Amino acid sequence: MTDTRRLFRNVTTLCAIAMLLAASACSGSKPADGEGKASTASSEAASGLGTPKPAFEGEAPKGAAKVLDAEVGRYGGRLVIATAGNPKSFNPVLANETSTTEITNGPLFSSCWGYNNKKQVEEPGLCEKYERSADGLTWTFTLREGILWSDGTPITTDDFEFTYAAMLDPKVPNSTKDLFKQGKDASGNEQFARFERVDARTFKFVTTQVNVIFQYAVGSIYAIPKHKWEAQWKAGDFTRVMTLQTPPNEIVTSGPFRLKQFDTEQRVVLERNPHFWKVDQAGNRLPYIDQVIFVIVPDYNAAFLKFREGETHLHEVRPDEIDLLKRELDKGDFVLAELGASFNTNYLMFNQDTGNDKDGKPFVDPVRMKWFQNKAFRKAISHAIDRESIVRTVFHGQGVPHYGYTSPANKAWFTDTVTKYPYNLETSKKLLAEGGFTTKEDGLYDAQGNRVSFRLVTNSENPTRVALLNLLKEDFKKLGMEVNIQPVPFNDLVTALADTRNFEAVVLGWASGVPPDPSQMKNVLLSSGRSHNWFPNQKKPATEWEARIDDLMNKNSQALDNAERVATYAEIERIFSDELPQIGLVVAMDFAAARKTVGNFSPAGLRPKTHWNIDQLFLRAAP
Repeated sequence: MTDTRRLFRNVTTLCAIAMLLAASACSGSKPADGEGKASTASSEAASGLGTPKPAFEGEAPKGAAKVLDAEVGRYGGRLVIATAGNPKSFNPVLANETSTTEITNGPLFSSCWGYNNKKQVEEPGLCEKYERSADGLTWTFTLREGILWSDGTPITTDDFEFTYAAMLDPKVPNSTKDLFKQGKDASGNEQFARFERVDARTFKFVTTQVNVIFQYAVGSIYAIPKHKWEAQWKAGDFTRVMTLQTPPNEIVTSGPFRLKQFDTEQRVVLERNPHFWKVDQAGNRLPYIDQVIFVIVPDYNAAFLKFREGETHLHEVRPDEIDLLKRELDKGDFVLAELGASFNTNYLMFNQDTGNDKDGKPFVDPVRMKWFQNKAFRKAISHAIDRESIVRTVFHGQGVPHYGYTSPANKAWFTDTVTKYPYNLETSKKLLAEGGFTTKEDGLYDAQGNRVSFRLVTNSENPTRVALLNLLKEDFKKLGMEVNIQPVPFNDLVTALADTRNFEAVVLGWASGVPPDPSQMKNVLLSSGRSHNWFPNQKKPATEWEARIDDLMNKNSQALDNAERVATYAEIERIFSDELPQIGLVVAMDFAAARKTVGNFSPAGLRPKTHWNIDQLFLRAAP
């Protein structure tokens, strides 16, 4: 964790530690899959730096960020990565699932303030510096001089003002706005930080509450161009901005790449942004790579197969794949990196949303809602989960039991002082009895004589989670519960969580925020948060313990003393683990693999693990 006194000095001006990128040559219209091995460097790039195709336009901006700590690469080629399922959109404001954000956030769009996932330190992005007022309530950001959108239009304060206004629009569903909440006014309405335009390159955020890490919130804004989309927003049509049906040449970007082609269930093709705002240490324009192709596969098993067959360059390795890759390491053309415990978590969650659908029908059957809201029921469930068995059988020994919200990989914020739930069926049965449940010959019943049964879903693309469902079903069967398991497509599951609320219980996981700071967890932990998925968007806390977490989250972001922040977050973790709105399961060990031709491969535990530095990667010449 960066020292608070250094991190939040009144004037922060950092050198941009940027990234490089290059790969092998290929026409953008050529399919990424089914056409042989992942390519090596092109013959046109075989001598010296090579020739970028498409070419850069104009000169590098005066305020270009210079890469200082990465190898100088070479131009040309394509980098191929497999991704499970289609993105839901190309709009970074609406993006809230990794199938979308791993394409939009970074490759297509840049943020004002950045973060180095490997070093775990902040660094400039589109903004070259920020200043924090002495009272901690005003933050002033300065954009780099001369930076352009991919269509050659200047990136200005107006774009950030427009994007922020769209984010705060009640008709625009997004989770990022939660990071800007400033409590409630006298009428109980949510208040947000106020945006002020200073000039074309300078803007301010004025807050009513001190937030010592507010630059992280601003860094979560992936601005979109006002000149392209303001009219649609004003017409109330923002949810149809930058959809999968939008022509690629209409999607104007600020990241190292722009969209060239999208084929449903097949591929997303990106090509070089000719106006990208970074250069390498020798002054060469970035990125190096001509194209990045995200091959869309049905599930993670298919992604693994493509990597083993040499059709992709990068792969996030799952625990059940590691032994096979290690056996092939000596004779293979790839490298393997061990990253330790994952920042990502797996959890079981019951729907406790008391709302109704558009027809006035409760999201959750009232009989089941009574079970799900019963703390003794949730604790009994947690004690019935054999996490050690899950580690052995599902994660092939490559994982650790998990009981709280934060992964042990997050060393700055993880605490082991949480309530733990060792596997103990007798404890589960005792808790169920205390909660009014009775075990009969044919199963478990509540006090009103209703048989305990519920539907448990997860995303079908992830075989690890599907295996988890089967084990959990057997664990809960020992208590007399009838569990109907159902794998569904990930994007359908996201829709159920965020919109229709049509689910009873789910196994999913959290990808850590970047940076992995409590300030990035507000969308989940605040009772009003859009991703407070057991009961989102509460107008006032439904329970005393949720109100307590709201209070602690506000104190955490306002504390100038880092020790105080650690203490308040530890209390949040203890409350979370005791109340169990989400029941922690297992944290896997993380591994990543890359072809030996990939230069500047520097995997990190934070997502996206293999291509967080996509504008540093390049492909070496064939030997």
